[in-house]
Amino acid sequence: MQDETETGDGIAAVAILEHVRAHVGPVDSVFQEFDEDGLAIDIHHVPPTPARQCHTLVTSGMSDRPMPAGGSVHFAELTLSLPTDWPFSEEELDDESAFWPLGLLRALGRLPHEHGLTYDFGVITDDPALPLGPARKAGFAGVLLAPPVTTADAFWCLDAGNGKVIDFIGVVMLTPDEVALARAEGVVALAHRLDARGITELARPGRQPAV
Repeated sequence: MQDETETGDGIAAVAILEHVRAHVGPVDSVFQEFDEDGLAIDIHHVPPTPARQCHTLVTSGMSDRPMPAGGSVHFAELTLSLPTDWPFSEEELDDESAFWPLGLLRALGRLPHEHGLTYDFGVITDDPALPLGPARKAGFAGVLLAPPVTTADAFWCLDAGNGKVIDFIGVVMLTPDEVALARAEGVVALAHRLDARGITELARPGRQPAV
């Protein structure tokens, strides 16, 4: 974990950091990744503020490469929020029960580039490559990619310059029953149920399913 001023360089990385600061809140730290294949996915951590009562994680680096052709999203980053009492000290994050959201975001960020998957809003991802083991212990079995509705609309899209537009996708954690409903009745039916229950990209372990 690095101080927020030590994040990686590059025009897009700086633009993402400033975008998060402007529309989510002060970045407390950046969890940096160093990878030999040149694709490093850092995670910005915005702690709770009086205006935003949750922890917020936002990736940076996924948009260094374009998405595979076929979807409406060409460059993307991911965001996921956690309750205010989520453990975030370095010692606490050594426990997978606290660290799993960061590992899941990194795995989701790599899937399109490593496996040719096309992400779009509304696509459920329950790929075997995802590290869902610790998330299952928290009551989750998959994710839905959706607009990050707990944030201001201005956060959803960033013009990073040179014709590069980055979409920020919310990661909605799904229970086993919700994954089953999406498979049986479709993503639209599931989205209606989630909206009615106010279920968003703010993950709440142990919550009741929206079915």
